[in-house]
Amino acid sequence: MLNNENVTIIHKDSYEAKTFIKQSLFYYRHFSQVEINNEYTSKFNTGNSYFMYYVEHGSMFVSLNGKLFSLTQNDLLVVKKNVDISISTHSCKLYTVEFDGKLTSDFLSAIGNVCSPGISMVDFSGIVMFFIKLKELSLYDVRNEVYMSFCIEAILVEIYTRIHYGNEKDNPQNYAILQAIFYIEQNIENKIKLEDLCEFVGYSVYHFSRLFKNEVGTSPYNYIIKYRLDLAKHLLITTNLQIREISKKCGYTNEINFYNIFKKHFNITPRKYRLKNEKKET
Repeated sequence: MLNNENVTIIHKDSYEAKTFIKQSLFYYRHFSQVEINNEYTSKFNTGNSYFMYYVEHGSMFVSLNGKLFSLTQNDLLVVKKNVDISISTHSCKLYTVEFDGKLTSDFLSAIGNVCSPGISMVDFSGIVMFFIKLKELSLYDVRNEVYMSFCIEAILVEIYTRIHYGNEKDNPQNYAILQAIFYIEQNIENKIKLEDLCEFVGYSVYHFSRLFKNEVGTSPYNYIIKYRLDLAKHLLITTNLQIREISKKCGYTNEINFYNIFKKHFNITPRKYRLKNEKKET
């Protein structure tokens, strides 16, 4: 991810852990904090490492073996070994950790989704402190590998705790927004009516619209449009799907309408956008 002119490296570190740590605890191979303020794409295989992505600001799409994950502020994604990753974003600040550890596989199995190439957690702001601590520890000439291990394990423990013991409804309003975003992502291929969205989360149209605008910073209508178009860009870059198919996957039944909306927002047609990014990769 770091070798790109659109990526500002805030901090990065590479480290070779001692044998004891490798055999007994958790450790990272690479740690970084980066900011992206322009079109960015990346494709690679995780190989013999696990990866974590924590989004501080902005949003990004990540495909893992073809399975799509959408990350926004405070979301976390843990990626398993030997997974093909495709990333696209145009505005994002995030932490990335390439790591391993004796018990990582056991943790991820216990967390669940054994067959999934990755595990995502939404609105996981409570764990950012562990990334900040990893950054702090990486600045020392002599690394405290036990504390570094603790930070990685703490993140995995928080995921396990959230899934098995957490109560998402402690904050009903925040939960309603998360549910609404989930509904949008799951139904993006279909026509999404505001009334249906409000019925799903159990709020009136007026109250929900105000709540969504206050929490997300934009109206549900504009959020849906942005999500459709960002998803379209991701699919144009990372897949070989025909533009007609991408149009349908993003909820546009009329391909011409999709072309016009895409060009209106990005001042380029979907086809030219794909060709432009193909040239960048070559």
